[in-house]
Amino acid sequence: MEKRCWRLQEVLQKLGKADETKDEQFEQVVINFRRQESEGSRLQREMKAYMSAIKGMQQASINLTESLHEVYEPDWHGKDDVLTIGKDCDALWEDFHNKLVDSTLLNLDAYLQQFPDLKTRVAKRSRKLIDYDSARHHMETMQTSGMKNDRKMMKAEEELKKAQKVFDELNTGLQEELPTLWDRRVGFYISTFKSVTSLEAKFHREISLVKLYEVMTKLGEQHSDKIFTIQGAPSDSGPLRLARTPSPPEDESPPDSPDLSTNHMLRPISPGPPRPKSPTQVSVSPHVDENMPIPSVVIEPASSNEGDDDRDADIISPTAISDNGVTTENQNIKHISPSGGASGLPDDFLYKVETMHDFEAANSDELDLKRGDVVLVVPTASAEDQDAGWLTGIKESDWLTFGAGAQKGLFPENFTQHLE
Repeated sequence: MEKRCWRLQEVLQKLGKADETKDEQFEQVVINFRRQESEGSRLQREMKAYMSAIKGMQQASINLTESLHEVYEPDWHGKDDVLTIGKDCDALWEDFHNKLVDSTLLNLDAYLQQFPDLKTRVAKRSRKLIDYDSARHHMETMQTSGMKNDRKMMKAEEELKKAQKVFDELNTGLQEELPTLWDRRVGFYISTFKSVTSLEAKFHREISLVKLYEVMTKLGEQHSDKIFTIQGAPSDSGPLRLARTPSPPEDESPPDSPDLSTNHMLRPISPGPPRPKSPTQVSVSPHVDENMPIPSVVIEPASSNEGDDDRDADIISPTAISDNGVTTENQNIKHISPSGGASGLPDDFLYKVETMHDFEAANSDELDLKRGDVVLVVPTASAEDQDAGWLTGIKESDWLTFGAGAQKGLFPENFTQHLE
């Protein structure tokens, strides 16, 4: 019966037939409370999903290590170490999960346990406010009608005072607790996620100390003649090779230099693309008169008993120009022959290129090049790399030093210029 009367009073208030007490400030507090509860519930849900993902990663790590141990041959280095490493990783995952549960999930549960009781009290306050408005409206109606029945008037006053007392007790408590709870959410979020990130950092730091990488490295040294390379796969030295060659830097503008013709004569700069000055080229002083004839350079063949390397020859310039602009006679300049002779080049040699821009190798099958390096180009094994603009070659300096043992590797064609 009381519930029906309460609902009737609520309907009358909505229809404007009875007075309704409005508290807009408290209504905003209730809106914030409901938002805070919703956000906390979502945070709890996502944290539980995160915990489940950690358990999934833990199981996946165990399965992966067990599969590696199963394919290990008895004579391979580190067979027992692999199993031990797997157990260590599993223990780290388990410790990470348990600490997250203790420091975040349990705190989240305690945080959300505040909301059901407050939610009940907010709903009760709404009902008691309607009771208070009903008693007040009844009292005002009796006073307006001029009723002289003192006993009914006293009863109406008692009911009004009682309803007001119950409402005030609920209202006062909620007016203090709800804003305080709303303000505390910031500190709770800070402490929660600081704990999460701290535990994550500790976990990754500890799991990085697991020595599986070292075991695999020693296994590779044990079977260095059986290394299997997947073209385009990640390597220790860097990321995957790009499907297309990288673009050379645009801000490099190599200084102009005289071009070295095939008959070893210095000639004026051609209108073709400029390239960096090679260390083997003769530089002309900027103080030389422009009308002065360009000196010729004659190559004198080296004798067969001069040094160990028959690829070097002395260039004798009868009219070389010094730094102060004065011509000198018989100035000797060391020069490395571009061809080097048929016997001094790789069997599958195609042509030479000069590096126009620095290139840093991103994979173990690529060359590190500096601007000015000369590369001996040989056929590229992979048609896919060749179509993507990659060449295969050997640095000329490495070939002269190590011969057939020099490193062969890939490099982008658009970082180089063809040498005739």
